[in-house]
Amino acid sequence: MSEQLTPRSVVQNLAELARALDHTVTLLKEADLEATLARHAADVAESTAFLSAEGSVEMRKHKARLATDKLEGDALQKEAVVRFLRQKINAVSVRIEVGRSMSSALKAELAALPYDQQG
Repeated sequence: MSEQLTPRSVVQNLAELARALDHTVTLLKEADLEATLARHAADVAESTAFLSAEGSVEMRKHKARLATDKLEGDALQKEAVVRFLRQKINAVSVRIEVGRSMSSALKAELAALPYDQQG
């Protein structure tokens, strides 16, 4: 059986979701900076390796990719974290919207109940 909804529980849930959203946005900012720096490092290393390699253009391109494989892998991993955090932000945002809808429905339901001010 699901938990009984009260105005207080809805507000508490929305507050928790807002804190989670704020925390995830902070994590995204940090992860995005790390991913950007990792991508830059990988690109510069690949360009440096390409320029110092010998052979045809295609051969130099492949030698550069092989020489910078670890940096490229690190950049790809950090970019995946950024994508995950963006998806998490979207999911929390949807949960907040659902909570707002639940709050509105609960308010309407409570307004429809008879209320005796003397009682």
